[in-house]
Amino acid sequence: MKAPQQDQFAFKYPSEDEPFIRRLGSALLRHWAELPEEMRAKIMQEAAGVWDREFHIPQISKKLDLFVKRHQARVAEVNARLQAKQNEKQAS
Repeated sequence: MKAPQQDQFAFKYPSEDEPFIRRLGSALLRHWAELPEEMRAKIMQEAAGVWDREFHIPQISKKLDLFVKRHQARVAEVNARLQAKQNEKQAS
């Protein structure tokens, strides 16, 4: 029996859906630290193999990992500001 090709199970989308994909990715990154390690590993593995219009990015797993690490400080800062605003509203 022939093994299924990875493309067969890839989530493919038309170019007009890219803004939604970006927004979902941004939301996921914002809550990355809240996810269990097992879920983060699963998402990273899936992201490394997912279909993309760029087709092939060398060392994608390593680049994805560096991307997430690079943005964690910024994400933590944004989350802290949002939490401060929520605390401000609750205090008023």
